[in-house]
Amino acid sequence: MNAKLETKVNRGLRMLILVLSIGLCLLAAGCGMTESSAPERARILTQEEVTAVFADEDLLLLEGEEVPGAVFQLELNGVKPQLYVLNGVELPIYQFSSAEERAAGWKAFGEQTATADLVPYQAYQEDSILMFYVHGESVQEGLKWNGQLDRQLKAAVQGLVAAQ
Repeated sequence: MNAKLETKVNRGLRMLILVLSIGLCLLAAGCGMTESSAPERARILTQEEVTAVFADEDLLLLEGEEVPGAVFQLELNGVKPQLYVLNGVELPIYQFSSAEERAAGWKAFGEQTATADLVPYQAYQEDSILMFYVHGESVQEGLKWNGQLDRQLKAAVQGLVAAQ
């Protein structure tokens, strides 16, 4: 009878040691995750850095003004845009902390403006940047928006991403 009790105790100790070993392995694996394994958060650029990137593309940005209730100045997922003007045209730039947050911001914009009659605009999205060029003209009119400007704006957005 004593041998049976000893076998049960040994089996119990083995199970306890096994469970503790697995727990320690899981704990060590969790602690081994470094900051670099977390998604990288984009740095928010200053107004000076943004204007410098646009200047590299021969685009002169001026500081914009907040207009209460303006559709292209909505807060999207907790992010307010930096407001600029380019050639007299509104240019809000949203800098999210990740591409995923930018995608959620774009979705929120769509939801918030679903029933609105929006003026013509061009949206630029890359990585964590969402930018609207609110030209207010149809592509056919094309006085404030054209292929050359489109290429410059795309390059500027890529420059913003690189600067982050």
